[in-house]
Amino acid sequence: MFPPLPSSFLRNVVYPVYRGLRRDRLLAVLEELERTQWLPAAEIEDLQWHRLAAFIREIAAYVPFYRDLFKQVSIRPDDIQSPDDFRAIPFLTKEIIRNAGARMTSTDPVRRGFASSTGGSTGEPLFFHGDVSSGPVRRANGMRCYRWAGVDIGDRQAVLWGTHLDAAPRERFASAVRNYFSNMMYLSTFDMSDASMERYAARLRSFKPHLFTGYPSALALFAGFLRSRRAQDIRPRAVIASGEELYESQRELIEAAFGCRVFDRYGSREFAGVAQECEEHRGLHVMSDLFYVEIVTESGRPASEGEIGEVVVTDLSNLYMPFVRYRTGDLAVPTGRSCPCGRGLPLLDRIEGRSFDAVVTADGRHIGGFFWTWLSRAVPGVRRFQVEQRERSGIVFRFVPGPEWRDEYERTLERKIKDNCGDGFGVAFERVEEIPLTRSGKSKFIISNIGERLVVKSKIHRATITAEEPGEPDCVVIDEGIMELADIARHERVLIVDMTNGARVETFAAPAARGSGTVAVCGAAAKQVRAGDTVGIMAFTWSDRPTGRFSNILVDERNRFARHLTENAGDKI
Repeated sequence: MFPPLPSSFLRNVVYPVYRGLRRDRLLAVLEELERTQWLPAAEIEDLQWHRLAAFIREIAAYVPFYRDLFKQVSIRPDDIQSPDDFRAIPFLTKEIIRNAGARMTSTDPVRRGFASSTGGSTGEPLFFHGDVSSGPVRRANGMRCYRWAGVDIGDRQAVLWGTHLDAAPRERFASAVRNYFSNMMYLSTFDMSDASMERYAARLRSFKPHLFTGYPSALALFAGFLRSRRAQDIRPRAVIASGEELYESQRELIEAAFGCRVFDRYGSREFAGVAQECEEHRGLHVMSDLFYVEIVTESGRPASEGEIGEVVVTDLSNLYMPFVRYRTGDLAVPTGRSCPCGRGLPLLDRIEGRSFDAVVTADGRHIGGFFWTWLSRAVPGVRRFQVEQRERSGIVFRFVPGPEWRDEYERTLERKIKDNCGDGFGVAFERVEEIPLTRSGKSKFIISNIGERLVVKSKIHRATITAEEPGEPDCVVIDEGIMELADIARHERVLIVDMTNGARVETFAAPAARGSGTVAVCGAAAKQVRAGDTVGIMAFTWSDRPTGRFSNILVDERNRFARHLTENAGDKI
């Protein structure tokens, strides 16, 4: 591995030359964003409103969906003169975007889009288009955020993110070249075993990052690993936590492990960075020179200072597929105070997670993530946890026990839960070896499936078991190509139905080499399912729809794809 390039060389030579060859406006945009952040709040509001007015005029002229919507609700672009006028535009949701399809995109021939998607943490990814011309704006906004943390262009950055480890050789080579000339190092949250974290630590010691960025849950897990080994030799200037709600316990652990401050950032795949803490850590500055952000209550009115509301975003840079008053599902608390840093950008007091990241009690109270992360620390030995709620009457507390765990701790946790949620609130404990990550590599602490039931999502029909490995960890190892066709994610829980002997076994799916035809049972599953048996492998999802279509693929005797079958969902287990 080559040593990292000097930061000053990248910042002053490589980067300006590269941007010049691309003939984009990134550095000019960065200079403008550095200027606008220091404007007085009133001037930033004027700038934002000027951009919003131009934005509304263009989408009314070129985007069929908004042209029809404005006619439907009797809005003309020139009618929008105040925030009250703007609130007359209906909210945008993921479901509306899916139904609108191509009508959401601009017909202006100068506009070009690029395809993207969300990570699917809500259960179903959203496929959308960004605006090619907004690329430099997004990157410049990210660079401004890095500077708030004391990091500049060319400084070494390590990223702990949902990065797959199995890319094609050509793609791996291209990524390695890009990362080398950007002073970037990527570490994958999809493999956070002790052995992998040991390798990550060794790479970080060699790389010596100035900035460490990642999901709060992954950063906290890695920080705990380093603390358990008394490692104190990975010392970035700053850590940026993004992609999930940052809990105070996570912040404290990460800061203790890395010896630096943690900067909380709020963003999404649709918008990138929307808000971030500055060096004062008095709240998150909203990038209101790029976005129009509202915090609204369930009734749709603006949330008052200190009141929890949903984050609603209008992206002023995406004119190819505009997001106007888009309901993110995220919760935040607004504040009217100004920041002592002197920036005129408004503040959010804090991010509260997602609207469904809460347990609902029988009397309608919402118990958010803070209580559950506190609970996981109330007794020793809870390495990782997840709370799942299917009815208001109770929850399943799923956890990975550590060596300090004692069986009597279940009674302690149950008592604390009942003290907070009510004596009649049911608690079932489930010990597991692993808690699956979401498709984007995040940890999901709370799963709310109230009002839903478990239905078949996908199925592999008539697969042949190729091997049994009782001495290996409990799982079923499946040809990765077949897993993708059947929409089964790595580490997803599946049901094996043995058509040879009638056994039914729940286990986790793990990928085997693509094209290998492997379908092997390991661990406890190998005690009931044997090599040569014919099986069906089913994955499930929670849904409020009792019926519908699901993915069902038929494989041949060598476990190669044969054809798609059509079946109705609705099977309950």
